[in-house]
Amino acid sequence: MVYSSPAVVMRDVVQKFGSTTVLHGLDLTVNPGEIVALLGPNGAGKSTAVDIILGLTKPYAGSVEVFGTTPQRAVKAGRVAAVQQDGGLLPDLTVKETVQYMASLYGKLKNVSAVLAQAGLEGNAKTLVQKCSGGQKQRLRFAIALLTDPDFLILDEPTAGMDVQGRRDLGVGDSVGGSSACCFVCDSLFG
Repeated sequence: MVYSSPAVVMRDVVQKFGSTTVLHGLDLTVNPGEIVALLGPNGAGKSTAVDIILGLTKPYAGSVEVFGTTPQRAVKAGRVAAVQQDGGLLPDLTVKETVQYMASLYGKLKNVSAVLAQAGLEGNAKTLVQKCSGGQKQRLRFAIALLTDPDFLILDEPTAGMDVQGRRDLGVGDSVGGSSACCFVCDSLFG
């Protein structure tokens, strides 16, 4: 698919929490097909920028467009997905049941078995989420994010809880490409 607008445009974005300014006039453009990384120490505003891109919070000042529309509309349309570093999983479901449940909430879907394979979870399909390791839970979040075949994928600390081999095997680069854009949010890139 060819896009006429950038995936994300943030212009002079300011975000404050009380008297603390977290983002100071952030300008960011991410075009389809690009892979970018937001790097910085804890408290640098990376997650705040992601929350704004996902439409979870509005900036104090500045403007944000995602595929030429509001972040909320882009997320609702399934054009944007995120892998958060924790939370959001139901412990009493199996890995496959979790992906099937999330798939039932969307309209535009990829095949559940294909998504499990893409995330390296085919061998864990019958495992209860509460029995999964930290790395397996991250893979599950990754699988859920892939369900809508998003045009823009945000990976917030995508390898949190993973061992070195798990980080190598995740295959994020294989899952993102072509006309899709990707944003890594890390305090250290896969470190």
